[in-house]
Amino acid sequence: MLGLLVVTLLTLSTSVKAQDKTCDELGFTPELVCSDCDVLAEYVKDAELAEDCRKCCTKDPVSKRYSKAELIVDQWRANALPQIKDFIDKKAKVYGKQLKVSYSPGAAPRLRLKGSAGSETVRIDNWKATHIAEFLNERLEAVADSDGGVAAATA
Repeated sequence: MLGLLVVTLLTLSTSVKAQDKTCDELGFTPELVCSDCDVLAEYVKDAELAEDCRKCCTKDPVSKRYSKAELIVDQWRANALPQIKDFIDKKAKVYGKQLKVSYSPGAAPRLRLKGSAGSETVRIDNWKATHIAEFLNERLEAVADSDGGVAAATA
């Protein structure tokens, strides 16, 4: 399906200019979610097409929220993946007790989310540090701070 999306969008990008066309005329459906645009931008190196896609997409709906997350990765692999290492070194602390970083020999990088809604595991091999932070901000429940207010992580 992704292949069909990519081929369709490539065809449209070469024959139509976005400034004069609506999303429908560009071939983007109302069901287009922004994560599809991120995938498109990663595989199709066409900045104009990716920008058109982002103008037409809707934010991905988040149906489940979790109380805790665990970032699991092989220690040596983490050093070879600069975006994941950057997240661990610079941004993971923001999540406090909600995020645990675990080093497991041979483990592929992944996030395991747990809570009353169940659990979910997502591979993050090629994610950027900002994408990991966005994902956690969307999926983790806000926690009450010491003043009784609700705090959200801002990584």
